[in-house]
Order: sequence, then C-alpha cells, then structure tokens
Amino acid sequence: MSALSDPTAADRPDATTTCPLCDRGEYGEQDLYVHLQVNHRKSTLSEALVDALDVAPTAAER
Repeated sequence: MSALSDPTAADRPDATTTCPLCDRGEYGEQDLYVHLQVNHRKSTLSEALVDALDVAPTAAER
C-alpha cells in the first residue's frame, strides 16, 4: 500500500481525504484502504489506476 501512498502522508498522520472513485466520506489512509477493498470492485480500481497512469493498452489488450 505504501507505494501508492501520498509521499507527504507521513507528515500528516491525521490527514483525511475523500474516496477518489466515489468522492464519499472523509478517510484516513487505513480507512480509505478498507473502503476501497470493501466498496469497489477490483476491475474498477484497476481501471482507475491505469487511467491515472495514462498507460496505453498493449496489442494483446486491443
């Protein structure tokens, strides 16, 4: 999980954020992780991550 964490999160241990997929709630880092695992499908999370990285599909995926 730390690879995807905000690098400044350690400076703000009590910081909260809304879910980047549904804009609901105010979550700390661990609570957001649980929310994503419980409320969003793996495919939705994967698509959002790929979109955020702006990765082009491979020939096999086209």
